[in-house]
Amino acid sequence: MAKSELIDSHISVKQCTRAVHALHAYASKKQKEQEENELLPSNEQYVWLQVTVKRMHPEHKIKPFKIPLKHPLIDPRVMPVCLITKDPQREYKDLLESHKIKFISRVVGITKLKGKFKSYEARRMLLKENGMFLADERVIPLLPTLLGKKWFDAKKQPIPVCLTRKDLKGELERAIESTYMHQNRGTCTSVKIGLLSHAPEKILDNIKISLPAIVNNIKGNWDNIQSLHIKTNSSISLPIWTCELGAATGGRWDGMVQSKDTPEESKSDEDSDSNDTDMDLEEEVPEVPVSKGKSKGTKKPLVEIVEKPITPKEVKQKRSAEGAEKKKAKIVKGGPAKSAKAALIGKKPGQP
Repeated sequence: MAKSELIDSHISVKQCTRAVHALHAYASKKQKEQEENELLPSNEQYVWLQVTVKRMHPEHKIKPFKIPLKHPLIDPRVMPVCLITKDPQREYKDLLESHKIKFISRVVGITKLKGKFKSYEARRMLLKENGMFLADERVIPLLPTLLGKKWFDAKKQPIPVCLTRKDLKGELERAIESTYMHQNRGTCTSVKIGLLSHAPEKILDNIKISLPAIVNNIKGNWDNIQSLHIKTNSSISLPIWTCELGAATGGRWDGMVQSKDTPEESKSDEDSDSNDTDMDLEEEVPEVPVSKGKSKGTKKPLVEIVEKPITPKEVKQKRSAEGAEKKKAKIVKGGPAKSAKAALIGKKPGQP
């Protein structure tokens, strides 16, 4: 296969093209059927690139990795962009006006976020009205507690930007035109690489541009990648690349050598199990004497006594018999008991 037919020297362009066209046709058909049956329009469907790694990442990073795209996912002319800044809020509004930045639709300061948008309803409306959130990198650690988990469930985490740069307009434009990879501690990470409204050719262009940057931000690069899939929000995932299932270089089990102590331990475990079995076979069942009244009874095996089932009825009869015997023994020992009333009636005057 020619080198020009591979993406980042690994992924086949032919396989990737087939997967993108199949996914786009299937998801578009499902969305059309859904729009015919529902009154309200559905949300925009994203195309995701799923990256599965062999070894988990040791730490969780709050700051995402910036991934370039040829065709942006956000259009500020159609989808509003909100900027979260430090206090005072008016200072940064004037800063945007001085740089002639008009694609930021709203500026919200930390004080305003704590006051006006403190209630759940206000924060939900803020989340619904804006398609993307940018934030000053100096306030990023404060936002998870102020915004809540709904931002993370909707995949609208604020993107950190540097508001102290001279080229502020270029900094904000690059932030809007890029996608982001949020590194977690698991083995699977998803990255937005396109929209369902994009043509399949545009999605393929975004894969070609974004894939090298995604691989470079993974610890171990290609040696640590197990598979790559593409999917939408509600579809199944289609594979575009999978590593070899072997111990060769770049394979699934490359670098994962079996410990030398494992065979010996398994062998010792088997020996101990066999010894336990032999001991169980050689062990004799003890005999327990069973007595009937005062006479000595014959010895019966313990197994017969244990295996004999005891019904609830027999337990009840046994308890009632024991209670009757105790009551009888008490009466014989102390004699017939007189009631308190009979004792008072039979008492003569002057008797103690």
